[in-house]
Amino acid sequence: MQETEQSEKDMIGSLLDDDGSECSEFRSSITKSQQHSQSPVKSFKDVKEIPIVNDEGGQQEFPSNDPKNFYFTVQSAFIQQRQHSLSHEFHQYMVPQPPIYYPYQDGYFSQKRTKRLQSSTDSEQTISQQCQDQYASLIIQQSFIQGNDFQRDKIFKALIDDLPLLSKHKFGNYVIQKIIENSNQNIRTLIFEQLQFKILEMCYDKFGCRVIQKLLEYIQNQQKIQLIQQIKGQVLNLIFDQCGNHVIQKIIDLACDAEFLIDVVTNNVDYIVSHPYGCRIAQKCLEIFPNQKLQQLYISLIPLCEKLSFCQYGNYIVQHMINQGPPKGFEVIGKFIKTRILEVSQDKYASNVAQKYITYAQEDDIANICKILMNNCVPPMLLILINNQFGNYVMQNFYQKCNDKQKEQIQIQINKYEDHQFTQFGRHFLQFLARCHAC
Repeated sequence: MQETEQSEKDMIGSLLDDDGSECSEFRSSITKSQQHSQSPVKSFKDVKEIPIVNDEGGQQEFPSNDPKNFYFTVQSAFIQQRQHSLSHEFHQYMVPQPPIYYPYQDGYFSQKRTKRLQSSTDSEQTISQQCQDQYASLIIQQSFIQGNDFQRDKIFKALIDDLPLLSKHKFGNYVIQKIIENSNQNIRTLIFEQLQFKILEMCYDKFGCRVIQKLLEYIQNQQKIQLIQQIKGQVLNLIFDQCGNHVIQKIIDLACDAEFLIDVVTNNVDYIVSHPYGCRIAQKCLEIFPNQKLQQLYISLIPLCEKLSFCQYGNYIVQHMINQGPPKGFEVIGKFIKTRILEVSQDKYASNVAQKYITYAQEDDIANICKILMNNCVPPMLLILINNQFGNYVMQNFYQKCNDKQKEQIQIQINKYEDHQFTQFGRHFLQFLARCHAC
């Protein structure tokens, strides 16, 4: 307390000796001024609301008699310094930074990715090198899509010499695909000419085959024919290749000078339809080309239907023939299914063929199958199929195709069996029957 009074004496001087009332009034004004000046400035907006004094003396005092209208002495130099500091902070945190490459969508990348892109920019990488980075390639794709003609030309000219390399790169191939999609025919022609002598090599590449497929979609018909001519000598090898078969499928989808593939499949039908990649080409031919152009292929496939039904990949060919094939093929397939219904229904792959046949079978065919299942052999054929892992699904499909009389016969036969005679798959079929009767 004594130290406070001593400081007041030093500050006020002889006023303490003259008049006590003036001292108390001056003390209250000093206290209020100190409290007000120590209050922190919270934001740039608060500083703007404080009155700035531009008097010749550099400062101005406001009346302090009215507590409601009290203002502290304003130092103009302090205000200008504080404004400059907050203005710098405001600009740093509120004004968006300029884009790294070209204008792109705001907020497209996280802060971590942006820092990584900034570091790659600082290392003075070329656009071609940036295309080989996971995040930078995305930026370049967006830049090409959203940029103007000048920016697109700049990107393309920087990449044209490295097109074969980037087309086979795991990130660069996406940039090339976006350029093909979003450019004009002149640029697509330049890309085709640049890749023309490496097309076959790219067809076998995991990433290059995607660029070739994209070219087939967008280049002109004359260029498509030139591309196909280059790979005709290696069609069979491409059919059996994991990457190349996608290029062949794209050629069939476009149906541009692709009828030669029907002859290739027909002449090698035994190997193609049972191959994991070759069966895709055979299915695609059966789906895309009209039946009048597939007569020779169907003639080659019909004798193989029984064998292909038990094949992991060939069963899809047989299912397609049941659905869209010629009547002769449907007749041949139905004949061997009815003859070998027990064996076919219990096989993992042939059971799918049996279900497909039952779906499209006529009433006479269903009646014939019902007679076969109702025989008096031991154990009963119906019970064997109901308790089988795959056969119970065939029987569920068969039951839905039966008429009311046939369903009643099946129900009578099932009631003859006791609960312990049904496996877990048989109980699945019983649950299926309960749901059907509940409906």
